[in-house]
Amino acid sequence: MMTTGPANRRRRLLAALFGAVWLAATGCAGERSADPGRFEGAPIILISIDTLRADHLPAYGYGAVKTPNIDALAAESILFENAYSHVPLTLPAHVAILTGQLPPANGVRNNIGYRYDAIKNPAITAALKTAGYESGAAVSAYVLRGVTGLSGAFDFYEDAIGSESGVALGQLQRPGSATLEVAKRWIGEREGRPFFFMLHVFEPHSPYAPTEPFRSAYASNPYDGEIAVSDELVGRFVAFLKEKGIYDRAVIILLSDHGEGLGDHGEDEHGVFLYREAVHVPLIVRLPGAMRGGERVKELVQLIDVAPTIASVTGVRPATPFAGHSLLDTSVGERPTSVYSETLYPRLHLGWSELRALTDARYQYIEAPTPELYDLVADPKQKTNVLADERRVYAAMKRELEAYGKEIIAPVNISPEEAQKLAALGYIGSTQGTGDDLPDPKEHIGEFEQIKHATRLTTEGRVGEALEIYEAVVAKNPRFADAWSLLATNYEKMGRNAEAVDAYKQALKSSDVVMYEVALSLGGLLLRMNRFDEAEEHAKLALESNSAGAHSLLARVALARGDFAVAEREATEAMSDPTMKARSSVILAQAYAKAGKTDEALRLLDSTRDEARRQGVRVELLDYARGDILATVGRNSEAETAFLAEIAGYPSNLSAYSSLAVLYLVDGKPERVDRVLEQMFAANPNRQACTVAAETLATLGNERGAAAWRKRASAMK
Repeated sequence: MMTTGPANRRRRLLAALFGAVWLAATGCAGERSADPGRFEGAPIILISIDTLRADHLPAYGYGAVKTPNIDALAAESILFENAYSHVPLTLPAHVAILTGQLPPANGVRNNIGYRYDAIKNPAITAALKTAGYESGAAVSAYVLRGVTGLSGAFDFYEDAIGSESGVALGQLQRPGSATLEVAKRWIGEREGRPFFFMLHVFEPHSPYAPTEPFRSAYASNPYDGEIAVSDELVGRFVAFLKEKGIYDRAVIILLSDHGEGLGDHGEDEHGVFLYREAVHVPLIVRLPGAMRGGERVKELVQLIDVAPTIASVTGVRPATPFAGHSLLDTSVGERPTSVYSETLYPRLHLGWSELRALTDARYQYIEAPTPELYDLVADPKQKTNVLADERRVYAAMKRELEAYGKEIIAPVNISPEEAQKLAALGYIGSTQGTGDDLPDPKEHIGEFEQIKHATRLTTEGRVGEALEIYEAVVAKNPRFADAWSLLATNYEKMGRNAEAVDAYKQALKSSDVVMYEVALSLGGLLLRMNRFDEAEEHAKLALESNSAGAHSLLARVALARGDFAVAEREATEAMSDPTMKARSSVILAQAYAKAGKTDEALRLLDSTRDEARRQGVRVELLDYARGDILATVGRNSEAETAFLAEIAGYPSNLSAYSSLAVLYLVDGKPERVDRVLEQMFAANPNRQACTVAAETLATLGNERGAAAWRKRASAMK
């Protein structure tokens, strides 16, 4: 451990004196043992700031952003200058933090395709429970939803982040301010009792959209703007803890799960590479009474050291030994000499080789088709591969890395029933094997950036241009599962449904793990194509991995078939998952309405809308469903308002335009029909919109107008 300067020595002495006074004043919640590093019963608070690079914090020497609240916390804490993550992805990184085990051991190695088993690989919360601790967590990202298995590690787990069609899973989030309010409520009910709480905020994860005043203050660097947002949240959380008398007696750990590329090596975000910008993370530990506050530790540490640190300070014993070591243990023999990191993302999603790395106090070795070795002391930005000049270092680190095992693609736990379903649909066994013959990610990162450019084009409504990019990428790299999925989505937008089905199937065949979310997207498309049996089969694929999503799709299939009792049952089942509750409530309301229970349906939609407003979230299809029900009972003015609200919030919902057009004709306003359909096409200039417009006019008896729209559709790509 390293402490410098007389000011820091005075701070440590005062902290020790204050800690002694605090210990004498506290009761059982925070009783100190004879061990000077133990605080039995102390509240344990873990603050996880997603995607935060260590070198973008003033506490780590960065000057372009102001983080006064994190700075103040760091001044009272032990700051670890060289802390590293084991995987640059949110779910596996958090599982490593909580279990104290590396990804190959805890079984979670990617954001999708893996499920955490809290029984086989218990988290630190299991050991804390034996000492009378309650555990809670509130998260801000969909990838950390409880059905990943994480909820099984906590007594309370709040993950009410709604899913939304057309938004990538990795970007589904809620504001950290909403998550903070959940944390404050839960903690506020447990004053004086031992507890562990994990607060997860997603700022500064992409898309970077800082709130004011940070949006204006950091207009040229929105990533830093979101760091400023997260700092403001930390300040509010600390103020709350002080107000409740918790702050000074708590162990507070602030960290990040991984960093962000920001283009340093060609990757804008994270998941592909293991360079320092992706795995070097902030890590600070504040002990009760600010003991040892101001220390800066240069020695190498790792995120799997967090769980054993919590065990050490609380005196609990885990059922199975941790792979990491307490951050507070100064014994030289107990500290790691290197940190293992991996990313399977390039292989599972992009058709490239997986990467593994070892980082020690001076070097980072990255195992890739073309291996790399960097001198982090002489070259912290990792611009020069020194492998050819440091053959002995390379050989030693390569041997050390081999001890972690070569087979890093662990088989996903698929039940025999699932295997049969997958085999019947043709999705098993397409790409399993070693990654020795796969391309090197650093040689193909440009393809990834092409995909991101195409995604931006899609957002701007330039779907045709995006489509050409996706088609070119998959032609060059048929294993690029994510590109196939995005291509399928764009085919859908263009109304090219048959091609979309084929592209979704290629996405499912291209990955070493089953991409259940893709199966659900395909199932939804098959439903819209009235291929009910196939839609049902794809829904059932996801029953074990995404139960709520599967039940939601099954409810929609039953609704389309007119089996309203089954639709009610499946929608109710889906509502048990907070991330799907609002959307499934809409389906349940639609089932009620079809079964003639109109009043019950409207009450459910109104309560769902009120709850969504309280949470500050939107619910896709809610206003459309209300409009549809209101129109059937003759409340046309209210129905019009509802359809317009759906269109304003979700301009890609073609059904809302179509229903509004029908309503206008029924309401004696035929002049508005064509205007609504043109508005639909302006917002969705594709073949599918033309087809919907033609079908709408044909339904209204306007065959001439329908023919004109069909002609438009045939003229489009």
